[in-house]
Amino acid sequence: MGAGSPEPAPTRRPRRNRRTAKTYLTAGLFLAPFVVLLITFQEWPLATMLLDSFREFTFLNPDVSSWVGFKNYETLLQDPSVIASLRATALFAVGTVVLVIPLGLALAVFVNQKFRGARLLRTLAFTPVVTSIVVIATLWTFLLDPGHGLANTVLGAVGVGPQPFVTSAAQALPSLIVMTVWAQVGFVMILFLGGLQGIPGELLEAAVIDGASRWQAFRYVTLPLLRRTTLFVGVIMTVFSFQAFAPAYVMTGGGPESSTLLFVFYIYQTAFTFLRPGYAEALSVLLMAVILLVSAVQFGLARSRKDAP
Repeated sequence: MGAGSPEPAPTRRPRRNRRTAKTYLTAGLFLAPFVVLLITFQEWPLATMLLDSFREFTFLNPDVSSWVGFKNYETLLQDPSVIASLRATALFAVGTVVLVIPLGLALAVFVNQKFRGARLLRTLAFTPVVTSIVVIATLWTFLLDPGHGLANTVLGAVGVGPQPFVTSAAQALPSLIVMTVWAQVGFVMILFLGGLQGIPGELLEAAVIDGASRWQAFRYVTLPLLRRTTLFVGVIMTVFSFQAFAPAYVMTGGGPESSTLLFVFYIYQTAFTFLRPGYAEALSVLLMAVILLVSAVQFGLARSRKDAP
């Protein structure tokens, strides 16, 4: 290099690399507790469940087990209770989602208005969500008691005869659906309320200025902007419905005539009443697959509607 030529500028790459490594190390330290909890309480139990579904063992001596391969899965394909519980769970999920979404949306639209007592109404609507589902199911068991329940007392006051409710194969599942909707409508209301408050007021004002009625503004402005919220609510409530256990356990015991034999309750019966934990693990794997399939279908339908002209 000739005399008088400028000295090359010192590189700063080592310092930048140290800063990047420090950033990644800091991020890793913050993420480590979550990763440990995720592996400990989700990934490891999931892997154990998959492994145990290929074994037969007992709770009295879980260390002694026999590898049975796909025998448990072959059994569930021939088990009539699997079909009955899947049917009851599907009807329960469809009924719950179909009712709770419009009711939660209507309630959210109502409490989103500015009037005296709106906050109190939100609190009252959300109270069942933070109440134990076992307590709620027990309360509804007394309300729907065919002999001395409040529901039949009210129906009798308007000239309607006593109804069997949870003791009838025709009315037991609808009774569970009504109870679940009452318990979860406040949660759905809060989700829709967040979506409503995220909509810019200028859009609704522009619709009103253009001559749209309140219903037209809601139909053509508010509802399309709530599409993502509706999808989220639908998926969450579907997963919740497929995992429901307490209503059947507390109110009906899976009966009458297996009309309320929800799938999680059947898994519980298989493991702790029939003492077949290996088979219960296989049923759990089936439930996980069904939930993933239903969720994928919901997302696929939402995407196709979004892409449609």
